[in-house]
Amino acid sequence: MDFKNNSPQPHMSSTLAPQEEVALAAANWVKMGFPVEVRRNGLPTVDPRSPEQRKDPVATYFILCEISGLGLAVKTGPKTGLLAITASTSDENSGLNALRNAGFYCPQCDSPIRYDAIMDGKFEGGFHTMLYYVGKETFLRTALSELDGVVVEGSGEVITIPPGICDYGLALGVSTKATYEGPETLAPVGIPYLPDGLRKMIRAAERQTLADKRKPNSRRGVLPELYAPVAEGGRNNALARRAGFLLGVRKLTEEQTLKALLDINQRCCQPPLDICDVQSVVRSIAKRHQRHG
Repeated sequence: MDFKNNSPQPHMSSTLAPQEEVALAAANWVKMGFPVEVRRNGLPTVDPRSPEQRKDPVATYFILCEISGLGLAVKTGPKTGLLAITASTSDENSGLNALRNAGFYCPQCDSPIRYDAIMDGKFEGGFHTMLYYVGKETFLRTALSELDGVVVEGSGEVITIPPGICDYGLALGVSTKATYEGPETLAPVGIPYLPDGLRKMIRAAERQTLADKRKPNSRRGVLPELYAPVAEGGRNNALARRAGFLLGVRKLTEEQTLKALLDINQRCCQPPLDICDVQSVVRSIAKRHQRHG
């Protein structure tokens, strides 16, 4: 069963200004009953809508239509009832293909969000995020060992939704583009319920993750190798420690560190963090080094 939006679906059009596309997409999500957050280049910004207007699709459309440069996001967890699952597809048995092979993804029926990373005008990889409705249930961030390249995002994650391109500055030419896989559309037809089989798989993986965390870890507190894999949880902490090493030991500049950490993120994190999150890590660690010399 899906949470359907029975109104005609807005499609991308070359005649629409970028802010009109964002406004149409936001209005559609609000009409489905899901609150949307406004962002600028992937980061929080002032929402021009009042609390009441945020519940009104018509008001949302007309207000956001007047402001350029905005992007959109939704938050997972009990307040929205959403769960996000990220898929990094590298071969026929990973990511979306692993979900499809297990019967949890239909290319003809589902519209996962596609994120493409672009650096200096070149495609540098990407991943997909699927959103499910789970009501008041909460979930831990968990890698699914049975499905290669598939990670359940913990409740409370902020998920960027299309349309939009985030430019991360620092004169690096780094950006990400968010679209829906499949037909060109500005909003999904509906949000599916989480399949029972996938829910059981996730809960089993959570139990294993909690059991593993209770085991003693003799390597805790030791700086990991730069390119050691980060298979589950702790992506932000792992990248922060590596950023500190690059800035403090290797004496790289902030710009050089960001380039290196973006590469490490793509190679080591499953799935990779959003580029704006990597940028935030580097900026935060660089500020600490500046304060402490």
